[in-house]
Amino acid sequence: MINARKTTVKAGETPEQITVSMIDQDLKDGVAKADMAIKYNIKPWEVDEMFKHPLLKGRRPSRKKALSFSFVDDMTTENEEYVDPNQVTLEEAIDEAIETVEEVKSQMQETQEAIVEMLSPTEYETPEETLLKAAVDTPEITGIPNGDAMSDTDDQEEELEMDDDTFEL
Repeated sequence: MINARKTTVKAGETPEQITVSMIDQDLKDGVAKADMAIKYNIKPWEVDEMFKHPLLKGRRPSRKKALSFSFVDDMTTENEEYVDPNQVTLEEAIDEAIETVEEVKSQMQETQEAIVEMLSPTEYETPEETLLKAAVDTPEITGIPNGDAMSDTDDQEEELEMDDDTFEL
């Protein structure tokens, strides 16, 4: 069997002023709208008008569930301070950050050395030596002995014989 929660609100006189903080406290104490109408001796529509205020709009009384027994914490003492095992000190955090930065720095240096090694030539040549080597290995361009002709072939043209002036597809 479920016992219904019963609030004991006594009818009182209508105060000259009802403040938002009074209604807020009543909501925190679990007083419902109907009980507020009885408590302040006002009509239910007046309670509805109060709840149109922006701070009260949509608010409901808190439901406090009472335990049927007394619950006592006997594990902690007043002198003992709780320390979260996941909590670290500032010094530990700084040391960890320094280690991480040093690891990343060494990794970056190793990567840089690897890139330089990949991109550098196997033999160390000066740019002049590279150009001389390329000049020796490159075949000489012929056909421009006096600058008049652009090819090394004879300048004679060959005519193709065609029987017909039409072209078929």
